[in-house]
Amino acid sequence: MKICMLTTVHPPFDTRVFHREAKSLASNGHEVTLIAPHTEVINETIDGVHIKTIIKPNSKALHFLTMIKVFLEGLKTHYDVSHCHEPGSLLVCFILKVLKGNKMVYDAHEYYPELIAENVFFPKVVKKPIHFIVDKGELFLCKFCEYIITVNESLRKRFARFENIVVLYNVPSLDLFPLKDVEIEQNTIVYAGYVSRERGLDKLLKSLLDVRKAYPDIFLLVAGYIQDTDEFKSEVKSFIDDNSLNGTVRITGWIPYADIVANIQKSMVGMILFQPIYYNNIIGLPNKLFEYMACGKPVIASDFPEIRAIVEEANCGILVDSSNIDDITKAIIWILNNPKEAQEMGYRGRKLIEEKYNWAEMETLLLSMYDKISIIQ
Repeated sequence: MKICMLTTVHPPFDTRVFHREAKSLASNGHEVTLIAPHTEVINETIDGVHIKTIIKPNSKALHFLTMIKVFLEGLKTHYDVSHCHEPGSLLVCFILKVLKGNKMVYDAHEYYPELIAENVFFPKVVKKPIHFIVDKGELFLCKFCEYIITVNESLRKRFARFENIVVLYNVPSLDLFPLKDVEIEQNTIVYAGYVSRERGLDKLLKSLLDVRKAYPDIFLLVAGYIQDTDEFKSEVKSFIDDNSLNGTVRITGWIPYADIVANIQKSMVGMILFQPIYYNNIIGLPNKLFEYMACGKPVIASDFPEIRAIVEEANCGILVDSSNIDDITKAIIWILNNPKEAQEMGYRGRKLIEEKYNWAEMETLLLSMYDKISIIQ
């Protein structure tokens, strides 16, 4: 089957879009083309996937130009199924379906009405109307999809009115997380990926001041970078300087994925502190939860429904009120005080990843879905 993945937002080598879905489909006999915005032009086959990029504008105000360019590239590409990844490409694929008569799959990664409406680009007065338009528009366009994919149960419920829904969790490939003996750096905690105010970095830094009283050698490794305003970045730097945390906290900035995995493996516990600010946070099920589990690490995580379901299923960590600094502090100290129990939590998390939450399992569902699409008249 010829499949065209189109996105107006995600980069061409996005983990879910390219490394998981597109490569899985290509390696199992499908002819896959991926059209995505990028900073440079690519028109070549990589790992079995034909990648075509369009140059994205520098300003978000010109996003409509990206949509037009993706549409034009999709119009001249031959395929049986279009597979889109956000409301912008959903609209593009709907128009292409009207013109070309192909089948369509929508892959909803987030609760987009809020994600789009809360963009800092939009003034407050238009946020509610934008939320309404995206909400109703997304659900209307889904009527024309052969299948809808979501990333967790909360999003599945949003699309419950539609019959053909598949949940593909954002879970890791086990070959990227081999079990091996790694020397653990005692009293090191890790927060992998993007960090920001809404992901609780400020709360975690404040908790370290109390943790340090019991464990003076506590060390926080942020294996990633701060994705927030310049004001917040300045606040973080000032807080670290003012409280002599320079030897306690290290923020790596961007590093290769393999290095992120290595940093998780040598740490004692993984942190996820999404704040109860947005609905997207509350229903979120971050990749990092599964990556910590794949590395055999216990987790300290926000007590939100989707995260809670996984942590309780595996019994692999401590759920906290992520807005409460004292709650975070107590959880970190418990892990440090109880290394044997913490290690057992990590083992249980890894076991569940091997049995259920790994990409090989999701790939089976993805391929089965496309098999069914192939026989839809």
